[in-house]
Amino acid sequence: MKSLNKNIFSLFIFTLFAFGIQSVSAQTTAKGDTTITMLVPGVCGMCKERIESTAMDVAGVKKAEWNIQTDTLVLVGSSKMTKEKVGAALAKAGYRSDVCASDEKAYNKLPGCCQYDSGLKKH
Repeated sequence: MKSLNKNIFSLFIFTLFAFGIQSVSAQTTAKGDTTITMLVPGVCGMCKERIESTAMDVAGVKKAEWNIQTDTLVLVGSSKMTKEKVGAALAKAGYRSDVCASDEKAYNKLPGCCQYDSGLKKH
């Protein structure tokens, strides 16, 4: 009987510990961060660097990850970050998005390998 009580007590403590760890994880990941997904065309590694660094310069952006295969930019940040602000910054850098057209002068200043509307294949 003593062994059974000890096992039940151990199980109870383990369950409390497990739920405690789970709630701490939920608080860590739920800091009020927002995730935004945008379409931004590009063709190369230089595009990736430029798109991500431009997005990171926008207030509130904590993480920017652009996928060359899907032209998808995933952003994580605070409530200060908006799709419109990021889109406007990308437009000034020469990249269009699903919210803003690119600035023509900025697009023309992109290196030739980054001019995504020129018919280049992704590389």
